[in-house]
Amino acid sequence: MDVSTLETLKDEYPTSSWALWSSDFPADGCIEENPAQLYEFIKRNQNQLRPSVVLLSLNPSTQLPSDYQNFHSTEPKHRNDQFRDLVEDADLEGAYMTDLVERVVDADSGNVDPTPDDVENLLRQLDLLDQETYQVLCFHEKVFQTLREHCGSRSRELDHDIRAFRGIQDGVQLECYRVWFHANWGVNRDKIPALREQLRFLSSEVIGRELADLSRWLD
Repeated sequence: MDVSTLETLKDEYPTSSWALWSSDFPADGCIEENPAQLYEFIKRNQNQLRPSVVLLSLNPSTQLPSDYQNFHSTEPKHRNDQFRDLVEDADLEGAYMTDLVERVVDADSGNVDPTPDDVENLLRQLDLLDQETYQVLCFHEKVFQTLREHCGSRSRELDHDIRAFRGIQDGVQLECYRVWFHANWGVNRDKIPALREQLRFLSSEVIGRELADLSRWLD
């Protein structure tokens, strides 16, 4: 992942981010509180980035600066420390993170309706990441269904109540998985333990194996 690509994603896609957090997050004074410092942190650790793995949520609940701040807010109400723990527990650190709908800022997902333009915006981001195959973890039913319909694919059932489909867009393969939403409120509160198991399963039994198979094929 070259620096010019990191800069383009940062400057042009406000919801773009990476699954890396400092050891002090979310304590007062951590680098995540300073967009410039966070960007430098990402650059210093670019060897840990995994652009073929995408953690995709629906939309931002609050306005974000375009400096990789998505999923890095230290405000307790966002529970990004919980999300970080889930990601790190499943060994998904370094994944690319973004929202499908960046044009709507709303904490109520009922007010958010993804469009084909939103999908095209996502595909432009993936084009910058320059991978042949993407493992896309969809943290909302609307995210999963929008991508599935856009690809014209049928879904299948996996263990741990995960739904999945495979699609091809402009020669790029998308392996998409519907997992539970990562918020810790309302109907989602009881889903957090199940989400932890979903992420562990996908990381070890699905994503890990497919990436290992690809690596052996390239060798």
